[in-house]
Amino acid sequence: MTSTRIEPELAELAPTRPKVTVYVPAFNYGRYLRECLSSIGAQSLSAWELLIFDDGSADETRKVAEDFRQTDPARVRVITHAQPLGLRACANAALEHARGEFIMRVDADDYLDESALLVLSDYLDRHPDIGLVYPNWIYINEAGEIIGVERRKRVDREAEVLDLPAHGACTLVRRRVLKAIGGYDPQFSAQDGHELWMKALHRFRVGNIETPLFFYRQHAQSMSNDEGRLLEARRHIKRNVASGYAGSVRPRIAVIVPVKNHYPGAPNLALEPLAGRPLLDYTLDHAAAVPDADCVLVTTDDDDVAARCGDWPSIAVHRRDPALSDPMATLNQVMIDAVDHLESTRGIFADIVVVLSVHTPLRRLEHIREAIDTLLVYDVDQVLSTYEDLDLHFLHGQKGLTAINAGAMDSIRYEREALFASNGSVHVLWRDFVGTNTLVGGRIGHIVMSRLESLQAKLTDDRRVLHALLSDGDGRGAARKPPGDAN
Repeated sequence: MTSTRIEPELAELAPTRPKVTVYVPAFNYGRYLRECLSSIGAQSLSAWELLIFDDGSADETRKVAEDFRQTDPARVRVITHAQPLGLRACANAALEHARGEFIMRVDADDYLDESALLVLSDYLDRHPDIGLVYPNWIYINEAGEIIGVERRKRVDREAEVLDLPAHGACTLVRRRVLKAIGGYDPQFSAQDGHELWMKALHRFRVGNIETPLFFYRQHAQSMSNDEGRLLEARRHIKRNVASGYAGSVRPRIAVIVPVKNHYPGAPNLALEPLAGRPLLDYTLDHAAAVPDADCVLVTTDDDDVAARCGDWPSIAVHRRDPALSDPMATLNQVMIDAVDHLESTRGIFADIVVVLSVHTPLRRLEHIREAIDTLLVYDVDQVLSTYEDLDLHFLHGQKGLTAINAGAMDSIRYEREALFASNGSVHVLWRDFVGTNTLVGGRIGHIVMSRLESLQAKLTDDRRVLHALLSDGDGRGAARKPPGDAN
């Protein structure tokens, strides 16, 4: 049974209400913790209290925390968990024990600039309509050496689409905001900043300042290095938030699968066997499984493709004009034609259009759902699936090549330099936006898939890799059969 120990008792604490409650969750980060706590003790703003969570550590974390508590027992409490409970359990416990008007998490491997609490609390005092505020930060390596500075885009000035959440740590939040949104959901194990952002965004205004006010440590054990876990957590959080918006009236969803079967050097591509199944089958499986879809429509001019779709009774086929398979035809034209067919011929008037490419068979249903959720959660016209391009890129300028993401040379992923490549796998948009500079206009949201999940069957080298992956016994290869196939 898990036990919690709190020192000292509440009666021993100073009676005045602190301005800011800072909490530090620590699990086996004793080697960094002393520097983190010292930075809190050195704050210019003196009206703070500190909650240190030793979350089941087996190293010197408890001793470092207790040594610091003894330097200022009126303002510092140590909360000990006999077994690790995780970040969200610590966050919710901090919210229960906090007495401050504002609250901030500081990770045990990071530390604050001495003016951080003063500057951020002053901002909230001067902007009573703002629910949370976050700063820029300085990247440091494991040894504490400065390796770069992150400058976030200014809210409402440089960024109107607010789909890049604040950092979960070192964001100052009004305690009443966290109470109003119900704290943090313990079913998730990562990305509390994403949850806070998405739950608060439509109820409270957010702000940021350009001053770097904390030092963000990059090292091998950092959770930010686990891309797969982070992306999965974000998808689940977004699903949970979007579900909270559901009411008695839901948007009508049309799924469109454009299929051009013949390409130079790749004839009959859509029906080419890939790990024992035609390439097309993978996307038809995805399309037929989209939850709450009012219709699924394949648009093609190819007889064999149309015949193959017959194995999915829920999927309709639109025999489009062959001119729409011409190399000069655009996806925008294909989408307009398909939506017009749905409305004028089938009487289906969708609110949301989901377009799925047949060329990315490693896409999963979770990616489609996340794209729909993104459209619902954020104020955007359309959502594109992307992968983050981490290679070093250049533009040719007056003096030759100039790096546009120079941080890649030092393995720093600056937000301002992030490059997102569209993989074409999932495209979700409001029906009203179809035909209005699609793909390049309006307010564009995005989801991130891994580079592996973005492999394109149109490319010969990618197709070889896809065949190997799909044949590797993961249940998506030859062992699967389309609906109705009894053989």
